Amino acid sequence: MITPVDIQNKDFAKKIRGYDPDEVDDFLDAVIKDYNSLLKENQSLKNKIGILTKTVENYRSVEESMTRSVEMAKQTAKDMKDNASAEAQMIINNAKLDATRLAKQIDDEHIKRHQEMLRLKSETDMFKTRIRNMCAGLIKLLDDIN
Repeated sequence: MITPVDIQNKDFAKKIRGYDPDEVDDFLDAVIKDYNSLLKENQSLKNKIGILTKTVENYRSVEESMTRSVEMAKQTAKDMKDNASAEAQMIINNAKLDATRLAKQIDDEHIKRHQEMLRLKSETDMFKTRIRNMCAGLIKLLDDIN
């Protein structure tokens, strides 16, 4: 690549009927100035590209991190949902077992009370029979007294 110094130091052979050296020098000075500006602008743009490239890399890194975080959050939410469903099912199953046990206890208590009622009815019937027999005996005794 030609540098501004190369342009400035360039010497041309002199010939008869050649270009005006002052005009060539003025033109070359303008070229050197523009060339220098273009080199500086080019370097500045390369620096900006480097900065922007690093910024894009940082954003990509952040994006990847956020993507991983979102995926982890999704997985955590799915796991929590699955755990909650399993726990809910376990609670339902335990409630069914408790209800079955309670129903059996109620049935057992009902049977026990029913048996107690039958026993008391039987005793009452026996008591009535004894009272009737006693009353019949007393009536017979009274009838015999007359």
